[in-house]
Amino acid sequence: MKAIDYEKRRKALAEEVGKAGFEAYLVTRQGGLHYLCGVFMPWRGVVLVTKHAAFTLFYWSGDASRVRLEGNHLDGLVEYDDNDLFDKIFDALHSYGITGGKLAVDLSLKGTAQPAPGMLTASEYIELSKHREFEIVNGTKCLDDLLYIKDEAELERLERAASIADYGFSSVLSSIRPGMTENQVAGIIEHAIRDKGSYWAWSVTAGTEVGAGERSAFSHGVTQIASEHKLFGNEFVIVDFHPCYDLYLCDFSVPVFLGKPNEEQQALIDCWEEAVETVFDSMVPGVVVSDAVAKGIDVYKKHGLYEYCLPRFGHGLGVCVRTAPSLNLNNKERFQPGMTFAFGAHLYKPGVGGLRLEYPIAVGKEKAYQLAKTPMKVHIVPIK
Repeated sequence: MKAIDYEKRRKALAEEVGKAGFEAYLVTRQGGLHYLCGVFMPWRGVVLVTKHAAFTLFYWSGDASRVRLEGNHLDGLVEYDDNDLFDKIFDALHSYGITGGKLAVDLSLKGTAQPAPGMLTASEYIELSKHREFEIVNGTKCLDDLLYIKDEAELERLERAASIADYGFSSVLSSIRPGMTENQVAGIIEHAIRDKGSYWAWSVTAGTEVGAGERSAFSHGVTQIASEHKLFGNEFVIVDFHPCYDLYLCDFSVPVFLGKPNEEQQALIDCWEEAVETVFDSMVPGVVVSDAVAKGIDVYKKHGLYEYCLPRFGHGLGVCVRTAPSLNLNNKERFQPGMTFAFGAHLYKPGVGGLRLEYPIAVGKEKAYQLAKTPMKVHIVPIK
């Protein structure tokens, strides 16, 4: 697998900081820490990058020795304790000769109402604002511009995470049966993906989601915490899981139907599969994102099921999933080769069932392509 050049990444970010007119950028997003340092960091950390390419990582003392050992050239890591993080950050800024000007932080994200893990907190913003010699500004675009297009090394890792997801999904198809609980299905998935090298369930729901029957079909529902609810058969089963390989993430959910669908359930399947195919085929370099999204929404409307859909089709994918580009009607950017997505399609009709797609794809030179091998369709599992 191709090695990642972390030094190149840091220099590229410094160039973005300078072009934006900032003196320095404090990266707090977990995805940014992973991207710049090459090591898993679950605790508060801050990467200080100046416009002159000075680089310092500040990390909590309780986990610093592991991060220093496992990270990429982090011998100069500065440890902090509970109350002295920002004192040490400003000491470093002054040592670099930075005593004022624009100081960029991870303050807000474009295109999503959901904050990325590690975004600056309100109390941290207040603490920074006490230093009136600095103007605190939002710097997320500096990093997002680098996260936007994936190189060969990144695509290799995303493909590996996707192959782990394929294995986890195949374990469901070979094992699922009436009488199992959602928790048992989740356990099968998590055992399988760990066996294949996934080491972190990154999702905000704290792991694998499973929702069967009525629990697959909450109105506009995107969260199915696995429970002791039993599978009965002749129903949809949502499985949504989140492998991670070498800090690169996969968001994976493909619908399962256990048994034989009735007429109303089949109508949902037909609509959902047409919407998925329509949007996927529209993800071509040069096409405006919102135009592709609109075509998918038109499919839901044609089938008379628009009120049960989510009018968007996914989000960015890489070392973070709270990242551009978002597949929604507000995005007027054009698809470009190297973009990667958790391609999504959501259709939830209470009393009938729910279907969810979360699927790793990339945009190539001519069209989008799948990073996983599992077909993007409803997988029907007969009851034996």
